[in-house]
Amino acid sequence: MKTTASIAFTCLSFAVGHFTNAMGADVALVKDGNSQAAICVSAEVMAANKDVPHTKHAEYNQELDRQRLRESVNDLALYLGRMSGAKIDVVNGEPPAGDKRVPILIGTLAEKQFGPVKKKAGYKQGFRVVVSPKGVGLFGESDLASSYAIYEVLDRLGCRWYIPSDLGEVIPQKKTITLPATDESLAPGTLYRGIWYADAAFRRRNRMGGLLLSAGHALEIANYISKEQIAEHPDWQGLVEGKRTTHRFCWANSEAAAAVADGIIAQLDKSYTPTVSLSPDDGATFCECDKCKKLDTGDYDPTLGMTSITDRYINFCNKIAEKVTQKYPDVLFGFLAYVQYTRPPTREKLHPNLVPQIAPITYCRAHTMLQTTCPSRPIIKPIVEGWGKRSKHVSYYNYMFHLAEVAVPYPMMKQMSDELPILYANGVDLWQPETMTNFESVLPGMWLSIRMAWNTKAKPAEVFDEFFANFYGAAAKEMRKYWQLFDEAWTTVPEHAGCGFGYPKRFTPEFMKQARAAMNAAIAACKTDAEKRRVQMQDEALKQFELFMKLRWDLFEGRFANLEADSARWCQRQLALGNEYEPQYAFTKASWTVNTVGGQYFKIFYEPAYNDAARIAKNFEIISPTLRQWRHAVDKEKKGESLGWPTPCSVRKTVSNTYDRSESGNRR
Repeated sequence: MKTTASIAFTCLSFAVGHFTNAMGADVALVKDGNSQAAICVSAEVMAANKDVPHTKHAEYNQELDRQRLRESVNDLALYLGRMSGAKIDVVNGEPPAGDKRVPILIGTLAEKQFGPVKKKAGYKQGFRVVVSPKGVGLFGESDLASSYAIYEVLDRLGCRWYIPSDLGEVIPQKKTITLPATDESLAPGTLYRGIWYADAAFRRRNRMGGLLLSAGHALEIANYISKEQIAEHPDWQGLVEGKRTTHRFCWANSEAAAAVADGIIAQLDKSYTPTVSLSPDDGATFCECDKCKKLDTGDYDPTLGMTSITDRYINFCNKIAEKVTQKYPDVLFGFLAYVQYTRPPTREKLHPNLVPQIAPITYCRAHTMLQTTCPSRPIIKPIVEGWGKRSKHVSYYNYMFHLAEVAVPYPMMKQMSDELPILYANGVDLWQPETMTNFESVLPGMWLSIRMAWNTKAKPAEVFDEFFANFYGAAAKEMRKYWQLFDEAWTTVPEHAGCGFGYPKRFTPEFMKQARAAMNAAIAACKTDAEKRRVQMQDEALKQFELFMKLRWDLFEGRFANLEADSARWCQRQLALGNEYEPQYAFTKASWTVNTVGGQYFKIFYEPAYNDAARIAKNFEIISPTLRQWRHAVDKEKKGESLGWPTPCSVRKTVSNTYDRSESGNRR
């Protein structure tokens, strides 16, 4: 597939590093379709997979990184060939004597020729790219970092992988491939970059990886402390509604903290891991004892309408970290900054090894931190700033899908453009979002998040310019309009609940006509098969959403007869699309539900109402139109019942004026 933009091999590295030498002649890898180079790599790197048990954490991950480097080498040969038509050989070991081809040295062979990597980075992620008369060197502090060096070159040559599978590939066509002389030592902009759902090739080619912070729900009983221990010490249990519960710890109990620390040390003794989670189990109910309450500072969380409990939580975690690090000084403790402990502490100082993972689950998902008209999203900004000031490392757990209804087009263009620069300016160095198999829904924002996790200084507008030009080609203008329509519907409409029950405010019939017109124009603009396939995927998503909104409007306007049939049709199409686009990780197909995730949401939250409305239409005569306009008043003085407000309006003529005067400004 040809790229529509020419990407020169310049110092526009999507990494943080320094430029040391750009002098000298260009080095040709391919000339007029004929190979001038060979890839040289040790036989050990290219060996078959080794069986290493998961329990041997260091050895297991080292083997995975070796396999990753092997596949990266294969990709380098593959895509240099795909670009030029030349066959690029992979040689095990040093370049053969008398071989006049340019050696592309990988890993240890490159280090032997050019010396060590000059830029060190956290968790051995520094790498070096050398282009000289002696050959090309692509190597790093580790096999993982050497893989980064390979894709740095392919990235600069214009190779892109926008979505999983061949549908996402954009590979430029050039019969001659040259690299300018250079020697650069580089590093990723973050310690970790990752998404939940994609194949290994997509992750590798987009240079995901690094230090995966453990911050899943893990703290509670039977993970680090046995059931027998907790039975012997009921005072370690949290007090909820007057009763002790094994579901929570009492965070004021120092003995419980010490016991958790001992449990963690025992696990590290058995199998060391660089990070350990201290995140409590999911839920929003915690210990209510007086000792815990005394550890709170009174900091108020407006999104939950209650006091933040972060200080008591950090007090507990500090005690655990202090004891564990006496034996394991380098281990990091990840924890979710979540629900009642999302806000940073106001009194407690974090142990240096504690790493918050901000998970803004209780905040508006439609708008951005910079939109002050939103009542909750801007509150995240001072939270990020606060954690950034208190912790050496910060992880961000963004929800890269619309959590309340996962099948809706949800571009996240403005949100990611506004928020990613704020995150990276405030110490976020681990990008660990929760994602879904929904590339058809969130593609533009997802792509920006992937690019900026690698290069935190990238400019969002430039990333989008390249994305639309490369991915949609002749249909770029029309597809940008389509995605922008949905993005503006999310970010400009003053509706914050987010789920499908609020969609009619956001996606009006007039809006849906505009989206369809933009999509039809994009379909007409396509020229290549690749463009047609990419636009077709979005057209299928729009058709599915058009049916979703038809069902919403039919329910609201009393058109009940076809709801059951249309509902079944939506579910069937969702399953079919999930199967068809499984290689693209789209339409929410997942192994843990037979209905797709979007289908599961639909069956739980929407289908029962549609089926029941269809039953009413079939078995009964509807004698009045649906009630679309409601009159209401706020009964501040609690006199509504005595004034007869519950009485039907047709009977209550004598009190209508009283009603109107009570809260006329609140009527709808």
